[in-house]
Amino acid sequence: MKQCPTLIFFILLFQSQLPASEMPDHVTLERLANGEILLLDAGTDKAGGSARVQAIIKAPAEAVWDVVFSCERKFTFVIGLKKCEVIENVGDRVLVHQVVKRSWATPTLDFVYESLREPFRETRFQLVEGNMKAMEGAWTFTETTGGLLVDYEIRVQPAIPVPAFVVSNDIRKGMPDMIACIRGLAGGSGSTEQSKGDLERCVGTP
Repeated sequence: MKQCPTLIFFILLFQSQLPASEMPDHVTLERLANGEILLLDAGTDKAGGSARVQAIIKAPAEAVWDVVFSCERKFTFVIGLKKCEVIENVGDRVLVHQVVKRSWATPTLDFVYESLREPFRETRFQLVEGNMKAMEGAWTFTETTGGLLVDYEIRVQPAIPVPAFVVSNDIRKGMPDMIACIRGLAGGSGSTEQSKGDLERCVGTP
């Protein structure tokens, strides 16, 4: 199994219908439909990092949703995940407890986050408690003619400063690898060859 660099933790979320001004142009959509995973708006420093990723997944939104929000499946695409437990699930609000230890050089992250969900369309999350200063983000699923546009956005700031190069590696390689793995697990790669490549980017056993 191919190992990717330490993921800076990837919980989950965004919105189901992007404003028209934020939709990719037709050239970008064609690139996405051809299998590219685009890393946008990435920023890192010693305090933390933020980024946005887009991909086309050729699978129903329900199939992608079931992968992204399954604690069991997260062990396949979140490196260093030690615990994932849903502690409350009422209406559109879900509380999840996670523990992540990415490597010997990084602190153990133990936190609870709130996820506000509109099934198969969008999810937004924010930190409730734990040993981080900040964490927030979102997932959006938007149907296009080329497949399901998945838009993932996250901002994190650990309580203990993490070396900038670790944050940069996590975001620049870890985020696209995570999305590729999710695409493969959801059966949305579009071809046998692409599916094999996507699943090779998982950090756990598919």
